[in-house]
Amino acid sequence: MTLDLKAARLDVGDYFEWLEMAYEKRWTDGLPVVPPTPERVQAFIDYVARDPLDEVGEIPPKYGIATIEKLAVNAVMGGCKPEYFPVVIAAIEAMLEPPFNLNGVQTTTHNNEPLAIISGPVVKQIGLNAHTRAFGSGYRANGTIGRAIRLVQWNLGGSYPEEPDKSCFSHPGQWCYVLAENQDANPWEPIHVTRGFPAESSCVTVFGCEAPHSVFSYGTAVQVLNGIAGAMGTPANNNVQLMGEALVVFNPFNAATVAGEGWSKRDAQVYLWQHGRVPKRVLEKSSFHPDYAEHHWPKWLSRDDPDEMIPLTERPEDIHVVVSGGDKKFCMVCPGWGMIGGLAVTKEIKLPHKK
Repeated sequence: MTLDLKAARLDVGDYFEWLEMAYEKRWTDGLPVVPPTPERVQAFIDYVARDPLDEVGEIPPKYGIATIEKLAVNAVMGGCKPEYFPVVIAAIEAMLEPPFNLNGVQTTTHNNEPLAIISGPVVKQIGLNAHTRAFGSGYRANGTIGRAIRLVQWNLGGSYPEEPDKSCFSHPGQWCYVLAENQDANPWEPIHVTRGFPAESSCVTVFGCEAPHSVFSYGTAVQVLNGIAGAMGTPANNNVQLMGEALVVFNPFNAATVAGEGWSKRDAQVYLWQHGRVPKRVLEKSSFHPDYAEHHWPKWLSRDDPDEMIPLTERPEDIHVVVSGGDKKFCMVCPGWGMIGGLAVTKEIKLPHKK
């Protein structure tokens, strides 16, 4: 179908003139972008069969209105194919839910960035990588979906350095932060099922978190879990101060080891929650902030006992577990921001019906 696009039309001589204009007008955060020609934008809108003026929401802190057309423009600029566009839409919808607090994520001094965890049949359907280099480069679907999400934050949300993004360091996930779950190698249910969606659904779960922290994990189930718990339970961890949520990414090798000894996903979550803790006396020697504890720790935790073992999250289910990556001896831990925001939100990806 043909729809009437509302975006302004620009005449440029060639790609390089477009690119220089994009930098000059601050339409990109530093990487080159694809020219969003009317034909290409139209193809994305046609793929999802949506009115281009449909509003998904307002992207803070600039509060630009995210219409389907504007999301399509940014998806084209990020290098997506039309079949990736439903994933981008679902990710933006999830980021706009109140628990995620996108305004805070976009402006905080902390270095959490929105990670899009994609699970379900869509992973294979559009060629997402859930194997070796799962957080890295080399795959168009992962890279361009991440770029499109970031460009929406930039162009519609105005997430510019210092004005107002105050992140002290951020991390490379600010360019692109996508993880696909490998269900073929997952001995447990996928993350979207854990979070209440049918197994046959394709979903995206957004979670505001730090860069992945590598964990050397090898041996028995308990040894693997102890290694992960040790990496999680550090006194400098934002979760210890502010609770919130955390992410653990098991590689298939370690997931098979743990599940093979009879551990369910819930068992693993409970064990990590029980053992990934920091003694309050150790925390006080580091950067303990009593005001944070008062506001964000659960009431059952002692504020006075120096031997109190402080967990990373209030509940075991706040430790999200995903299976992805190469079949080797390393897992990943991604601490969250805390109860302030970046909390996980899952949305179903609305894929077009095939005729």
